[in-house]
Amino acid sequence: MVMLWVTLSAFVAGVVNAVAGGGTFLTFPVLTGFAHLSDRIANITSTDGLWPGSAASVAAAWGEFKLIPRGILVSFSLISILGGTLGSVILLTTDDRSFELAIPWLLAFATTLFAFSKPIARWAGRGHGHLHRTLGWTIFVGLIQFVVAVYGGYFGAGIGVLMLAGLSFAGLDSLNQTNALKVLLSTLINGVAAVIFLFGPIRWDYAIPMAVASSFGGFFGMAAARKIKPDQLRGLILLIGVGLTVAFFWKNYARHERPHAASAPSAAHPANTFVIGAAPAALASGGSPYMSSIVRSTL
Repeated sequence: MVMLWVTLSAFVAGVVNAVAGGGTFLTFPVLTGFAHLSDRIANITSTDGLWPGSAASVAAAWGEFKLIPRGILVSFSLISILGGTLGSVILLTTDDRSFELAIPWLLAFATTLFAFSKPIARWAGRGHGHLHRTLGWTIFVGLIQFVVAVYGGYFGAGIGVLMLAGLSFAGLDSLNQTNALKVLLSTLINGVAAVIFLFGPIRWDYAIPMAVASSFGGFFGMAAARKIKPDQLRGLILLIGVGLTVAFFWKNYARHERPHAASAPSAAHPANTFVIGAAPAALASGGSPYMSSIVRSTL
């Protein structure tokens, strides 16, 4: 049953990414909730599982690439690969607890970006870059893209919106070109992350069926994008994002505070003492003395 939910979430995420973006908001809670993966391993597995679905969208935007200046296309691709590599390595060297503390803030950031993605897209379509098509300005935009790529390699949710805002200053001729470049760069970032994560703690038993399902979802999503109203889907994804953010703040912060309160020494059992009186009774009843003993210690 768990595999069914994981595969189904990957298929729907492929469709959602093709229509409106935000597929990570679907696979991440399934992997952490139903599959009981840690936040970090769930993020790694989700990246590899969803990449094939996003790669399909590059072919659909292929015609726009010919209109983008080759210098921008090549340089920003290299920047994205380098940034995605750095972000992925940082994630692999991050311990589980540190990532648990970071994930609610990353979800909040990604949800906020997703909520304002339409205004950002409208703002990006005003052609800001035409006034600044100089080498220095291009380098500045490239630095912005590098930071976005590092974030994308580390977590990834919301990078499409971030890139749409940053690339609007690159001096491209239309929003279609900006969007096409965004699709290519996000695919490169997630692609290099997916390759690096092959050497990390990935759950292949989930990643492989997710890759197949997301590929089909991305393919059907391209056709569905012409029929589904993106605003309705975006509203649903936004609700999921808000709910996830609240849930992970509680799970990774509030819930972890309770054991500390419970472990405070009491008058009956002061610190640095071992209560082992229950051990004989436990042995007599067939239980374990380790389960029935109460250990209190302070370090």
